[in-house]
Amino acid sequence: MLINKSYIFWVLTIAAILFLIVSQLIQDGFFMDGLLYTAVSKNLAAGIGTFWNPHFSKTVRSSFHEQPPLYFGLLAIFYKVYGTGMYVERLFMLVFLVITLVYIAKLWNKIFIIDKSLAVYNWLPVLFYISIPVCFWSYANHVEEVVMCAFVLPSIYYAYIALFLNQKTILNLVISGIFVFLSSLTKGPQGLFPITCVVFYWIITKSFSFKKIIVYSFILVGIPILIYATLILINQDVYLSLQEYFSNRFVKTFHNVYATTNNRLEILVRLFTELLPIILVSVAIKIFARKQNFNLQSPENKHKIWWLLSVGLSGSLPLAITTEQRGFYLVTSLPYFALAVSVWLAPTLSALLTKLNANNTSFKIFSYSSIIILIVSVGFCFSQLGNFKRDKAVLTDIYKIGTIIPAGEIVSTSNQTWAEWNIQAYFVRYFYISLDQGTEKRKYFISEKRLPKNLVPIGYQMYPIKTNELNLYILK
Repeated sequence: MLINKSYIFWVLTIAAILFLIVSQLIQDGFFMDGLLYTAVSKNLAAGIGTFWNPHFSKTVRSSFHEQPPLYFGLLAIFYKVYGTGMYVERLFMLVFLVITLVYIAKLWNKIFIIDKSLAVYNWLPVLFYISIPVCFWSYANHVEEVVMCAFVLPSIYYAYIALFLNQKTILNLVISGIFVFLSSLTKGPQGLFPITCVVFYWIITKSFSFKKIIVYSFILVGIPILIYATLILINQDVYLSLQEYFSNRFVKTFHNVYATTNNRLEILVRLFTELLPIILVSVAIKIFARKQNFNLQSPENKHKIWWLLSVGLSGSLPLAITTEQRGFYLVTSLPYFALAVSVWLAPTLSALLTKLNANNTSFKIFSYSSIIILIVSVGFCFSQLGNFKRDKAVLTDIYKIGTIIPAGEIVSTSNQTWAEWNIQAYFVRYFYISLDQGTEKRKYFISEKRLPKNLVPIGYQMYPIKTNELNLYILK
């Protein structure tokens, strides 16, 4: 029966991961946020800045507190171990992708710990998750939510074991609380949303007393507080770092300094549109199954579905509080929607698929086609090595210029070029060259070709190097 051949669906899932994520991830070029974070992390690996006081460049954000420091510290370890080439941060993203997908599958196995016939469909939530557009985009663009997601999932996983399976409840809630701490040290208060899972469990199931909900919630909330308090007591830099983050980033967010929209509900519309494809696919399968007289769903699963949806909403609805809203902020909440939809669909899908004979011609064609798709996906990934997904012309110039200007140099530039954050950050990430828009004449001056030549101060001459987008000048 097909249920014993579920590996073929893992083949398709792996092919999708390779095509949607890996093929993009291995190409050169960065989204702005990811570029900033990798630059800061590389500096930290080189001993420039500290874990609690990261550093971006000599001329801007010499103390970088846009986010808490765990992401930078972890990536810096990768740089120290594997070197500072561009594929190191790609490996970093792949590791956290694997952690996330493994815990999605592990949580699925716990949900169906009794029903082994549905446990084999652990590929389904993984496939749904990575097929959500903002998810595969985020992994290819190095956003912090990717790392946060890999901490939130274990937190929810151990909380599930404690609440639904009633196994070593206190210990598992303590472990869950530790992962909440790690999540918050990656992305700030946004990483605290798993603490609501106990309350949602009680509201949905009413399976333990209100006294227990207080105790269990206290553990989940208390562990991160205890860890932060301990760190602050033993190291004053911790307090100063967190104070800088809250005053310079977190508070400003609520004062609309970083506003990206005027409509606070925009993020919820984005949530719906991101989930719409997997919802439509699931509804279509359900409609087809009903016509075939299959419409299966157990009452026990309903509790789990509502709990997963509640966890997902607790990670997404609070984003509507501020006007700084970006689609990739949703990534940490999307595994639970993917799991909820999958749990809802799985019994019906299983009933349909088990009717297929694994030895019939149609299934064999499907199996061989899946293997071919996997092979093609692997080949496609190799074909993308050395390609650029963005900023090809600028990066090509920066690689050339970076071989001329010594590392650590401060380079003059026009206000217009200085305002191009990708140019600034690429120079820092790859060569630790800081751009300066001040009036002081440095040895080198950089300007974009598109800008008027009169922006170049008197006393500079063109450096003899062939470039596409940037001109390099040297002081006479």
